[in-house]
Amino acid sequence: MKRRDFGQALLGLGAGMVIAQPRIVEAATAHKLPLIMLDPGHGGHDPGAMSPDGTEEKHITLAAGFAIKNALLATGRYRVAMTRTHDQFIALEQRVALAVGAKADLFMALHCDHLPTPDLRGASIFTLSSDASDDLAASIAADENQADQTAGPAIQGVSPQVANVLASLETRATRIGSATFAEDIRNSFKGAVPLLPDPLRSANFAVLRDPSVPSTLLEMGCLTNPLDEKLLRSPKHRTEMAERLTAAIDLYFHQYAPAKPPHAARPHKSNWHVS
Repeated sequence: MKRRDFGQALLGLGAGMVIAQPRIVEAATAHKLPLIMLDPGHGGHDPGAMSPDGTEEKHITLAAGFAIKNALLATGRYRVAMTRTHDQFIALEQRVALAVGAKADLFMALHCDHLPTPDLRGASIFTLSSDASDDLAASIAADENQADQTAGPAIQGVSPQVANVLASLETRATRIGSATFAEDIRNSFKGAVPLLPDPLRSANFAVLRDPSVPSTLLEMGCLTNPLDEKLLRSPKHRTEMAERLTAAIDLYFHQYAPAKPPHAARPHKSNWHVS
């Protein structure tokens, strides 16, 4: 079967919906709500992984990002930022810069696996480590970190602060927060979202190198597996996954981050552009 562009079909967006800049939906409340930064992987000239029949990772990640954003905003307990809101290439260091500049409370990168064995299926949750937890984790990190190699000339205007962040390992507190959030995702997914064996893994991912923000990278499933591909293309499954992730985020802020608890009141929403 020839490769097909599933972008509009997967996202369910109108053909004219193009947003020039990533946006943050900000809640105008007396108390600042936690800010969740969602990072849909790949985009633009970088399709990411591709299934045998042509489903591109970049469209799946963006569709999932919108589903998660909608689920989080519906609770009235969070503000949500997305590193990209359309089919746009963003360098890895810029993704980190957006999280730093927005002072995000939690960062989650969204990806799909492309594994050597089609029988392997299920989601996995990664945290940052200088040494990979296993060979598979190391291989996945290497693939994801190669995204910038096709970016062309280096992107200018990155501040020294961001450059230092990219060179840093996360702090002990951030490391504990990241691991806690990863466990919450795994526990929330059990019985509803297929998981790889030993789904909690770690590796040196470029987008997880902000030492100030607890961060995870979610591989939502394997595009090399026909069953996973079917699920990833399903709006119903993405909605289920978004609801499970919302439950995991609720648990994280309730148990681990009590200093910034979710608030019950549903906020008024306005737009804040990230430049």
